[in-house]
Amino acid sequence: MSSNTGNKKIARRTIEEIIASADKVLTEESAKEILIKYGIRVPEFILVTNENDASTRASEIGFPLVAKAISPEIFHKTDVKGVKLGLNSELEAKAAFNNMYDRLLEKYNLKGVILEQMVPPGIELIVGLQNDRQFGPIIMVGLGGIYTEILKDVSFRVLPITQVDAIEMIEDLKGKQLLKGYRGSEPIDIQMLSNLLVNIGQLGIELAPYYESVDLNPIIVYAHGYFAVDAKIILKSNPKYDAFSTAQPDLSYIDLFFNAKSIALIGASSEVGRVGNSILQSLVNSYYRGKVFPVNAEGYSDIMGIKAYKSLEEITEPIDVVLVTVDLRFVPGLLKICGRKNIHNMIILSGGGKELGREGADLEQKVLELARKLKVRIIGPNCVGMFNNENDLNCVFQGYRKTVRPKKGHISFISQSGTMAAAFMETASHSLGISKMISYGNRSDVDEADFISYLSDDPQTHAIGIYFEGVGNGRKFINAAKKVINERRKPIVVFKNNRTPKAAIQSALHNGSLVSSYDIIKGVLYQAGIISVDSYEELVASLRAISCCAMPKGNRVALVTNGGAAVVAALDHIERLGLQIAEISEETKNALREHYPPTYVSRNPCDLTCVATSEDYKFAIEKFMEDPNVDIIMSWFVPWFVFEDNPLNEKIVDVLASLQNQNKKPLLVGAMGGGPFIQKISSQIEDRNVPVCQSITTWVTAAAALAKCSKVMEQKDKYIDIIFKDNLGASPIVK
Repeated sequence: MSSNTGNKKIARRTIEEIIASADKVLTEESAKEILIKYGIRVPEFILVTNENDASTRASEIGFPLVAKAISPEIFHKTDVKGVKLGLNSELEAKAAFNNMYDRLLEKYNLKGVILEQMVPPGIELIVGLQNDRQFGPIIMVGLGGIYTEILKDVSFRVLPITQVDAIEMIEDLKGKQLLKGYRGSEPIDIQMLSNLLVNIGQLGIELAPYYESVDLNPIIVYAHGYFAVDAKIILKSNPKYDAFSTAQPDLSYIDLFFNAKSIALIGASSEVGRVGNSILQSLVNSYYRGKVFPVNAEGYSDIMGIKAYKSLEEITEPIDVVLVTVDLRFVPGLLKICGRKNIHNMIILSGGGKELGREGADLEQKVLELARKLKVRIIGPNCVGMFNNENDLNCVFQGYRKTVRPKKGHISFISQSGTMAAAFMETASHSLGISKMISYGNRSDVDEADFISYLSDDPQTHAIGIYFEGVGNGRKFINAAKKVINERRKPIVVFKNNRTPKAAIQSALHNGSLVSSYDIIKGVLYQAGIISVDSYEELVASLRAISCCAMPKGNRVALVTNGGAAVVAALDHIERLGLQIAEISEETKNALREHYPPTYVSRNPCDLTCVATSEDYKFAIEKFMEDPNVDIIMSWFVPWFVFEDNPLNEKIVDVLASLQNQNKKPLLVGAMGGGPFIQKISSQIEDRNVPVCQSITTWVTAAAALAKCSKVMEQKDKYIDIIFKDNLGASPIVK
């Protein structure tokens, strides 16, 4: 057995002994002993409990020293004047001990006073570990001092992390320039720092059953070294050996939801405005070729000319999916009938579950337990249904007469919110085009991980869009997403709402969501390779770009416009979103200067002014297509200039389509304004497979999504899964 492995086992044993002694807090001296066993550097220190030891042992460490009061009841030593810096003699060490010990012993359970080597000033970092309720063990790094307390300059990842993850965490920090050398200071060795984070992460993995949180604050870093100056570990009351969720996506019976040959609609109605009527209209009046069995307890002989049934029990033909629009209280009885009739799929549109509080949560849990016993998969409750464009299965509550049929496409969308789901169906009818849409509401059974795993093998789905306010099992979702992205090569774009405390309260009332802090989820999404956006409009724009455009080779953009203000506004967002303005080649610069009149701005960005023609656009875009320094081309139009009754401009739609169809580089069009003229032109362009964004932020976000998608697809080494060796720890396996 290696000494490192032996040290880690000793660390676990130390923690178990402390838990057995009923201490909730692993105080600094014990926490540092753990750090030492994991090879993490700490200043030399000693815990003293009397003035004689304080005097005689001080010189063993060497001056100057710092004295710190140690108690499991003292969380912030400075608040109780429990820290004394700059001790330069045995006499000063003795005096500091006496002052702290005598004064604090009356109020706190004082274990003693640490005398510790003072370390030189450097850059302060904070590193933390915690067991998050959705994602399990996570790691956080941030700049210390005011950067943590006031600016909240921190970055999170789920454990385990690779060195790539660690470096990206550092790059996330707003104050990262302090680490790279600032005003003549020597830069910090980022390789050393990333190694430290990976090592702390390994501690977090192996000791995960025992801690609630680990706080290393500050860690003082230098150009080529560091010291963990303070450390505190908050322990669990009892070890939790399943800190890392091993849940895997469950695909049993999911295909039947999308390919049902028969549907029983519970609560079918002939009354316009009822949910049961709207869905029946969608099923009957669409092109769905399966059988529909309306069920209504009133005992109608038929509804909308289709034979109706008083109960599910009366139906003698095979049923693939039971669609429920009645009160959730009736669902347990329906499930029992499903069990007897060998039915394995149910969609519950009705609310009344955990979004209503404890009573609703208990009912929803009862439904789930019975469903699992009877092997019935459930979508919902509290959802608006689902749609499959391949076989015209439409059971979405949206209002049949008010909707337009979505175009066929290769985007699938899953949504926790019925509002977002219905909006996406409407959006897809204009330009986007979709393959499948699922609204899943409270996700009592089938969840995000199950759906994306199913869609990863769906040949009609090339990319996946998601809206959620919180995820069910976070680690299950993240591991599933990594496989979708890295193994199936399908991008995932997420719009995650519920980012503030007030939003969290509303979300709990809306769909019963439990959520982690947005900073945690943002870091975890990035780590998994998921593209995260900030609005519904950005979600749609990003998915449209991914579905229409060639993948770029990088993040360098070239812009061409006939309206300068739009490009100026775009430049304010480009760097923030991870894009770069391409440094075009001298050949391209010369070609632009020779071709255009001096009134045009012949560089990148290229401003063709308001007199630009379709040929002007064609020339610039073609040159950018040929330039090896350009990855993405962004073309902005002020439409009433370039399209205004000018015979020279009639070909612009054909020009854009021809350039896009070459599939060399992605071409994104932007045009601002919501009038009928712009909408008409935008539709014409999009009908030719060129995405059009109608705001500057969506235009730039779509380009950034393409760049991120390309980068993620190349980083196969970032995919990490967890192999469990025993109940005490796990090892990261890089695939």
